[in-house]
Amino acid sequence: MAELRRDPVSGNWIITEYTYDKTGSAGICPFCPGNEHLTPKSIFEYKDPDGQWQIRCFPAKNSIFVIEAKENKRAEGIYDKMGNVGAHEIIVENRSHTKTLSNFTENELYLLLNTYKERISDLKKDKRFKHIQAFKNHGELAGSYIFHPHSHILATPILPHRIELELQNTKSHYMQKERCLLCDILNQELRNQKRLVSINSDFIALCPFASRFPFEVWIIPRKHDDRFENTRSDTIKQSLVPIMLDIMKRIEKLTNSYAIALHTSPNTDGKSYHDEGVSISTYYHWHIEILPMDFRTSRYKKEDEFYVVPFTPEEAAKALREQSI
Repeated sequence: MAELRRDPVSGNWIITEYTYDKTGSAGICPFCPGNEHLTPKSIFEYKDPDGQWQIRCFPAKNSIFVIEAKENKRAEGIYDKMGNVGAHEIIVENRSHTKTLSNFTENELYLLLNTYKERISDLKKDKRFKHIQAFKNHGELAGSYIFHPHSHILATPILPHRIELELQNTKSHYMQKERCLLCDILNQELRNQKRLVSINSDFIALCPFASRFPFEVWIIPRKHDDRFENTRSDTIKQSLVPIMLDIMKRIEKLTNSYAIALHTSPNTDGKSYHDEGVSISTYYHWHIEILPMDFRTSRYKKEDEFYVVPFTPEEAAKALREQSI
């Protein structure tokens, strides 16, 4: 039985005793229409007028995190461990095996983003889950070995290390200045224009000041909100979909592999985290991170997360803006 163990030195949680059972037929895509029997039964679908699925979501096979597991927090001397309670769901984004995000129609991308919204909202009803993340890996360099367009929804009983750091830094900024950090970043980027890639009435797309990857882009709502799932459907359709399609058309001209992660507030009902007395909703700002991968990207040391990139985010933003789409 898999369990979570906390490294007392780094604070990271490690999965132990997880075994992967590789099943399936070689050369057959389990996500293509007609192969639904190769995956678990759908728990959420969008269907077309003919009754065929357009998007389907189902529990992942060989999931590390399991809804049926017990939380079972306990100590072993100075060490902490707990059960692998959580959830892992797969979203098959399209019936086409070869369609990439840049070629999605606006309605197809709208349905995908709405699926993220529906699944995050539903999983947040389970208060055992501290964090819900939607993410997508495309291409081998991003660690994806099934080409058929798909995303993941992951619910965990602990916060990922990077989200912990985001919370600490955004809270610290708010405690010093009583302002949201990302709101301040947006205002500065709008003034200097150097790292902006695209903008509309509701969203800004920019290359972050300390980009970890070449052509890394964040899509950030201009109006402060800590939760993606609070976003109105018409805002997603009219503003988020066009700017995301614009960015993906530019990025897919420059790289064949990328990761996309949707950062939304932890599952706390907007209350404080770590008992700091300030609501997360005042200082956390949801956003989407698009992280292109190529062979030029490296880290000095993987465990230390020193990222090394070949050019500046200002140069990357200029190159993205100049792409003909």
